[in-house]
Amino acid sequence: MSSAHSTVVTTALLALLLAAGNAAAAPKPVVDATAKLAAAAAPMKADAVEQLYANRTWLWEKNGAGYFSENEHGRKRFVARTQAGHGEGDWYVTSGGRLCMRALWTAKNDRGSGAITCFLHREKNGVIYQRPSLGGQWYVFRNNPVRKNDGVRKLVKGDRVIKEL
Repeated sequence: MSSAHSTVVTTALLALLLAAGNAAAAPKPVVDATAKLAAAAAPMKADAVEQLYANRTWLWEKNGAGYFSENEHGRKRFVARTQAGHGEGDWYVTSGGRLCMRALWTAKNDRGSGAITCFLHREKNGVIYQRPSLGGQWYVFRNNPVRKNDGVRKLVKGDRVIKEL
């Protein structure tokens, strides 16, 4: 796969992930207030982030999603599909509230390229803040109590990806 096409696939994935989380993001002045709230929140512990994602599908858009499987031995596999192609690899969490997806992405008639995409999670009083680790704005991923448009509602139990690949 050409490096230009590899960049396009990686950029497309990042755009999908950002759109998934930022769909409920508020206008700029509120984002600044959210960033202050997120700064006052603590990074989530690894086990809390793992519980949030394990054995769930993160719905990114009408034709895109990523599935975070975890077997009885603790092996974490990640599979995803988008309009541009699909990815397969693994996922991991850190004690600093980071969720990372490491995958080989392939598009039609291409061999593929690797990419690692990570999100940061912070929590205070049951409210979870999230943002891409490579920049981007903090947004409320889960309110307390959960609201209709919260990003956490895009995490659904079970696999909604593998059968589509």
